[in-house]
Amino acid sequence: MDADNRVIINVGGIRHETYKATLKKIPATRLSRLTEALANYDPVLNEYFFDRHPGVFAQILSYYRSGKLHYPTDVCGPLFEEELEFWGLDSNQVEPCCWMTYTTHRDTAEVLATLDRLDLDTDKPTEDDIMKKFGWGDEYQSGDLNCWQRIQPKIWALFDEPYSSTPAKVRL
Repeated sequence: MDADNRVIINVGGIRHETYKATLKKIPATRLSRLTEALANYDPVLNEYFFDRHPGVFAQILSYYRSGKLHYPTDVCGPLFEEELEFWGLDSNQVEPCCWMTYTTHRDTAEVLATLDRLDLDTDKPTEDDIMKKFGWGDEYQSGDLNCWQRIQPKIWALFDEPYSSTPAKVRL
C-alpha cells in the first residue's frame, strides 16, 4: 500500500499511523468516515486530531487491525464505555477474556445504587413508634414516662442495632 492510503490520527498528542482500508473494516464508525473535509483534519500536518484518551485509542485501533476488542486495565469502565461511544463502537464486542473485568464496574454500580435505595427506604421509627413497641404508648402520649422507660429503648438499640447511632457504631 502506498502513502496515499495511509492516514495519521493524533489522539491526545500521540500519533497513530494506519491504512484507510484498516479503518474501513468496521463500517458506520467515526474512523470509517474520516474525510479531509472534517474539522478534525489539519492539512498542514496531514493528520486528524482528537482530544481523547490516547491509551484507550490504542486498544480501539488494535480492534480495527485485529478484529478483537480488548479492555485496557489501566482505565475505569465508564471511561472505556465513553470512548467506545465516541468512536461509534459497540461495547458488546469486548472479547470474552476481558468481559468480566470490563463489566465489573457495571455490577458494582448496580449494587451501590441498590444499597443507596435501601438506605433511603429504611426510615427510622419515630419515638412514638418505639414507645408503642415497648408497650408504653399511653405513658409516652401523656408524658408520664419514668427515667428508665425513656432510656431503655436507646440502650437496647445500642446493643441490638449496631448502626442505630454513633455510640452504637463506636461500640463495634
